[in-house]
Parts: sequence; C-alpha cells; structure tokens
Amino acid sequence: MLDAGRTPQRIAGLTLFFDHADAQRRYVLAETPRLVANPDPRLSLVLFRGEQSGGLLQLESTLAPTAAQLAAVERALTDSGRTPTLARPDWRSGVVRVAGWLQAQELAPKMLVAGAPSLVGDPVSVIAARLDAAGAALADAALKGNALPTVVIFELETLGLSGPLGVTAEADLHAIHDRLTAEGALTTPYGRARIAMTWESAARENLIRVRVLDETGEVESQRAEAMRRIGEDLLARMFSPFPPPERPRQLDDGTVAPLELSFRLTVRREELATSSRWDFRERRAVTIRHYASASLIDLLGDRDPADHITFADLGEIQREVVIRAEPELTRLGLAALEVDLRHSGAASVHRTVVLTDAMPELRLRTEAGDGPLQYRVRARFDPALTRAPDREADWQDAEGGLIAVSARRLFPPRMFTVIAGRVELDWLDHVAVRVEAPDELPRTLLLSADAPSADAFLPAAGGRAVTVTAEWRGRRDEPSITDAPREVAEDLLVLDSPFAESIDVLVVPLPLSGVVTTVVELRTQHDSFVHSKTESWDAPDRAPRRIGLRRLAGSAREFSYRVQFIREDGAIDEKPWASSDRSTLVIGAQGAAEVRTAEVVLLGGGPAGRGSIAVELVLEAGEHRTRDVLEGARDSATLALVMPEGAPAPVLIAREFLMSGEVRETRWTNPEALVVLPLVPVATT
Repeated sequence: MLDAGRTPQRIAGLTLFFDHADAQRRYVLAETPRLVANPDPRLSLVLFRGEQSGGLLQLESTLAPTAAQLAAVERALTDSGRTPTLARPDWRSGVVRVAGWLQAQELAPKMLVAGAPSLVGDPVSVIAARLDAAGAALADAALKGNALPTVVIFELETLGLSGPLGVTAEADLHAIHDRLTAEGALTTPYGRARIAMTWESAARENLIRVRVLDETGEVESQRAEAMRRIGEDLLARMFSPFPPPERPRQLDDGTVAPLELSFRLTVRREELATSSRWDFRERRAVTIRHYASASLIDLLGDRDPADHITFADLGEIQREVVIRAEPELTRLGLAALEVDLRHSGAASVHRTVVLTDAMPELRLRTEAGDGPLQYRVRARFDPALTRAPDREADWQDAEGGLIAVSARRLFPPRMFTVIAGRVELDWLDHVAVRVEAPDELPRTLLLSADAPSADAFLPAAGGRAVTVTAEWRGRRDEPSITDAPREVAEDLLVLDSPFAESIDVLVVPLPLSGVVTTVVELRTQHDSFVHSKTESWDAPDRAPRRIGLRRLAGSAREFSYRVQFIREDGAIDEKPWASSDRSTLVIGAQGAAEVRTAEVVLLGGGPAGRGSIAVELVLEAGEHRTRDVLEGARDSATLALVMPEGAPAPVLIAREFLMSGEVRETRWTNPEALVVLPLVPVATT
C-alpha cells in the first residue's frame, strides 16, 4: 500500500510514493494535466450569439505521465538498483474544477464548472459545461492569453499507510480562525508554505498542543509528521483551492512556469467546533489529497486558440447529442447502464439507450426547438457479483451536445481494504477475513506474509457498515482462533492480531550422567486459551533449540515448564511445574550459571557456496565450550554456552576448511549475539 510516512521522490516532473512493503514498487503521480488527443486535442469553446449569451465549454483532459517521463523514471531508478515496478494509486474519489479570476474592483474567483473524473488507471475528466456570459468571456480571454489564468484543477484522494506514530494533539479552532482572519496576508490568496508556517506558529503559541507518547528516539520526526497531518486536516476544513491571482512567469526556454495553487479561508468561525483532537497511534490509514493544475492556454501549448473557439447562432436547428459512459462498467460490477431521455417538462420518456463497455457511446439527433433535454440513468448490476437491486438516479439537465455519464459518481461502489497491522505472520499460515455487507455476496480475503493486504470490491454496499469475521490460522502445531464478528463503517481496516508478541525461549539441555533422554514441556495459559509445546533430546544430542510460545493479548510474558529425565535403567525423574519469564532455559545446571549465545551466519549460501568443505564453529570460555559444524548448504547455527558466573569472556572461533586444503581461522572475543562470516575470495594461481 502507498506509504504516506516516507517522503516521496520527484523525478522527471513526477511524484513517486514508496510502497509500505515492496521496496521496488513506486506509485506514480503526475503533476500536470494534459489534453486528450484523438488525434486532435479535445478542447472547444462555443460562444453563443443571440438572445441567450454565454457559451459551451467542452474539455477532455487526463492526469497521466508521458511515455518520456516514465522512461526517465525507469532509467533513474534502474541506475540505483533493480528495475522498479511502476503502479498507479487506487484513487478513491476526486473532482475536477475549471476556475479563474474576474477582474473587477478586486480579484474575485470564478468557478466555471466542476465534475467527477474517471478513476480507472490514469484519471480522465470529460466536461461539457454551459457558461453564463461572464464565464464565457473569461474562458475566451484566458484561451487567447488576455486574462489571468483560467485553470483546470484535479483534486484526487487515495489512501496511504502512515506512521508509526505515538502522538496526541489538541487545537483551539476558534483561536486559530481568529488568527487567520486577523492577519491581513491571509485575506488574499497565498501558498502552502505560508500555511505551514501558520500551523507551526500556532504550535509555538500553544494554540495547537502536541504530546509525543512513544519517545523512541524519533521524537522530532514524529512531531513533524503529526504537524503535517494536522496542517492538512485544518487546510481541508478551513480553506479552498483557487488558481493563482497572477500570470505564471515565463521561463528562459519559452515555456510557462508550473502553476502553484492558492488557498483562501472560506469557513466561518461559527461553523467550526470549539476544539478538535487528533490521536495518531501506530500505523493508520490517512487520506492523501493530490492537487494538479494547468491553465487552459498551457494545455493548448503552441496550438492556435482560434482553432478551438467557434461561434454559434442560437436558432431552430437540429442538433446531435452524444451519450458517453466511462468505460469501467464491468469493473464497477455493472452489466449495463440505461439512459432515459426526455424533453424538459415532458412527462413521458422520449427514448432509452443502453450503454455497455462494448458500446460506451451512442449518438442521436433531436430537434432543438423541442427544448432542452433531461436525462436519468439506471444501473443494471451484474447478478454474478451482487444481489443488490437495480438503482436509478434523478433527472438531470443535459448541457450542450455531450452527456457524460459517470457510473462511479452516480452509483459509487465501495472498495473495502484489510491490512495486517500488528501481526506475527512468521508462524501464522494465513488470516481468512470474511466480509459481509447487505445485498452483497460474502467475500473471503486471505492475508499472509506474501500478501499482507487485500481488497474486497462491493459494488452496491454504499456507506453501510460491513461485518468482518477474522479467522487466524496457525501453521502446523501452532494455535488458531476466530474473532467475534464486528461491524466496520470505514473503508479500511487495520487488523491487529488477537495474539500478543510471542515468547521466544532458547532451551539449552546439559549432558547429564546416566540420562539418555531429556523432555521439556512448555506452555502458556490465559483464561481458556492454552498453548503448549514439548521437545525431547536423545543422547548424545544436546543442541540448543528455540521454541516459540504463543499467547493472547493481555496475558503476561510468563510461561510454565516441566522437565523429565529418562535414565539408562528406565527410571523417569519428573520435576514439578515451574514458572519463568526468562528468554533462556538451562536444563540440568547445578547452581548459578550464565548463558551466552551467538548466532553465526555464513554469506555465500553455506560452505558449498563458498568453495569450502565445512566450517567448524567453537564457542568457549576457559574449560567450557560448545561446538557445531556447518556442511553443504547449511549456512547458520546458534551456539549456546553455559558457564559459571564470573567465567572469562567467551571466544568464538570459526575454522573454514577450503577445497585447497587450507584452513582459514577467525576469532571473535566476547562476540555479539549475531556474527556474520563474510565471503572472502580464494586466491588462485
């Protein structure tokens, strides 16, 4: 999933977000919209002459990277490592606005039109807007370069995984609003940098109070991340984006500088709550808003605006109406869309057309004298995907000659995402998450170490709560448990395991005279949950073993153990149960003892991969020692040395027997818990 906690890369005019789990995956976000050309750019302005002044603006734009930009990104990332996987964010919602500035006594923002883009792959926006006289004049002047920029603004939302954090904050919203209103600079448009300074100033003056709960050495970065989120939330609550109030500057190469959106304070003080609280704990899903904008004249580039501006005399003529659906019906769980057409004020339907992915566009002719058209859309759901009944939207007025039907906007689906949060997936085989919603077929999502997140597409669930039941399936000899069903209203669920952090115990059996078999039973218990494991050693094997014990959340990090010794004469010496919270158990020790462990890892894939016959490992302290031999592909071993208290510091010795007959020896005094034996090239003659 998109990682909102890491600073994205910027390469070749693109923003690249990291993935929270896959180091080679990048999510590509374009910064500048472009016109859709098929083959000519789809931008036209029809200016009306006659009694009804105004115009019709038709525009098809996309927020997509160019092939040259993607090639530059692949070259840049490939130079630094493996070839990356470039993906697009899963856009959840979005809006496209066309806005500009009217020149009056003072600059006044003018919103010409707003619409919903297609969110399949690269967002595409199809706009057909009837403009009033002021809007038509503004668009005409902006296309000719005779006015302040009229801008196409994409505002898209996706989800990202942010954190980990341990921060709480509280803000006095009324005091912050008073501050923003009192400062003269904030009554006119200004940039994001100025807004960010305002939040920091509010924090210094205790209008925003931030408290770091989990001081893990990253206090400042956690506080900065919390302030960034708070600033984005306050920005979304109090401000609205607008194009800049001045023309973009001309660069040396003749191109126009990129646009930077301005923001205006648009919420009244009495509309705000008195205060607001934020609580950032661990990783959580956050909404990421991506803004991208370009002026109309920049979208045209070197093309002559006159080729895209025409005039029309309003009269009694026949007109052609194009009805177009975004080609994503199958993905939305729809078999088809039915579009009813009628003339405004008529009681009966004039015509009904059916749109599918195979036929997403139809053209028909109608008499303009019959008055403007109205349309309504009916969704026919795919019965193989959902049990939901068909849905119908209200009548809407058709502006111009294009009726753009967005099934995603009219009948929004729901993408429910489940992410494994605090989960030990090394011993769990998988987590089966059953998702149930009204009128929807049940879905089962599988989470595992290879796939820690999964999505359930619910075509007709809407905003209703879903019921989630998680079954935690352990691997062989590991416990399983099923959570009670619970209702979830959000679109994303970070699922934490009912199991707390496992207890990892290193069991070291000492050789004892007359004992042929040593048996160790270990168990944890909390309420009705019991997890037990049994390990046995037959002489002469006394190799240490790591044993993982599972426990439920809320239980203590304590376990019970019992030891049995089977002697040569068949007698069984069974010790009573004992409790412990130690990470190492020494079985058979007499008196106080100290245990030192060293895990040795060979680079190269074991002795065979290093051109060696074997590697002998010895961990010793005085007269006490333990030994192991690595052969073939075996590339790691754990040595555990039991020695009396006060013994000298242990020494780790690695003797590597090479194919040439040479023996290479390496020593470490008082070794670390993890020791890596590097791959040393063998000299050749």
